[in-house]
Amino acid sequence: MTRIYILLTMTLITGACKKEEHASLYGEGNTPGALTSATVKNLPGAAEITYSLPHDNNILYVKAEYENQPGVKREVKTSYYTNQLTVDGFGDTLEHEIKLFVVNRSEQVSVATTVKVKPLTPPVVSVFRSLAITPDFGGLRISYTNEAKADVAIYTLADDGKGKMEQANVNYTTLPASVYTMRGFDSSARKFAFYVKDRFGNTSDTLRGTWKPLYEKALDKALFRKMQLNTDVGDDWGLPMENLWNGSYVGFWDMFHTQAKPFPMWFTFDMGVTVKLSRITIWQRQTPAQDWIYNANNPRKFEIYGTNNPNADGSWSNWTLLLTHEIVKPSGLPLGQVTQDDIAAAAKGEELMVPLDKQPVRYIRIKVLETFTNSAINIAEMSIWGQP
Repeated sequence: MTRIYILLTMTLITGACKKEEHASLYGEGNTPGALTSATVKNLPGAAEITYSLPHDNNILYVKAEYENQPGVKREVKTSYYTNQLTVDGFGDTLEHEIKLFVVNRSEQVSVATTVKVKPLTPPVVSVFRSLAITPDFGGLRISYTNEAKADVAIYTLADDGKGKMEQANVNYTTLPASVYTMRGFDSSARKFAFYVKDRFGNTSDTLRGTWKPLYEKALDKALFRKMQLNTDVGDDWGLPMENLWNGSYVGFWDMFHTQAKPFPMWFTFDMGVTVKLSRITIWQRQTPAQDWIYNANNPRKFEIYGTNNPNADGSWSNWTLLLTHEIVKPSGLPLGQVTQDDIAAAAKGEELMVPLDKQPVRYIRIKVLETFTNSAINIAEMSIWGQP
């Protein structure tokens, strides 16, 4: 009995120690046939390849193997449900060889079908060529076009004052066109350099030059004075216009509150100095719970005007439109719901850029066209920069 037990145990151990072998559920099958009738449509930095699949119900996918840069290999796969794939990541317009393979459910690979592609001008190059740099207040204004809506980054290097070029800014974008401003520089001439990089590691040439940012300073709020012209909306709730420039915006009631009237409504103030404006920042009403931001009486759509000679009767004849703006909630959530991005944006304030071609003004009039829900206006604080 003991011998039988020992033999049985050895048999079980031997069986347990046998190497497991995994095989495809679909069997070995035949090596799939190659693609046929492959045609190429060249695109910016990419190419679309259309092909005919072999008649084989065991096909799983098609893959392309190629180098988008010398020595940099890429692989693209696409389902057998479609008859085309896109190869991308090219940073030039040279001819590139693409090898296409059919793969079946047993992971068997066909012989290669080779095609040549010659991409059109890649976005990393076209965006670079479109860069336009102009001096702006406290920095530079950069404009560009990106018709392919490619995922690219625009890098800026600046002279640190000791002859060393250091990274000063990176602007990530997928927009078809835009303008942004890089600030934080004095008004002395400085060397800058710009280049574009895409998500594949392709890098453009470098644009180098010397630019002199325009001088700007924060205006002295102690000079600001309320004006009450005939058509202006008045204060309410004991929260006067002077709260707009008291240097604080974090208190529950630390704000300017107007009367409730039909829109549009407007108010006017004197900056105390004639200045070529560069930018204006407006802060919404802030509360500990931040349930009022992007809500209630905070302005949503508005216009800002300037003049040096306001009419006492409150008419608009001498006023010049400086800018039009709409405050957009970053998260896009319904009223009363906010994210950390919303809270951070409200705390930072809404920065408004004044076009460079606007003439110097002394008096400001803000016409509110719409708030988020109500028929009065709340604004916590305003700061203004410019060139006196």
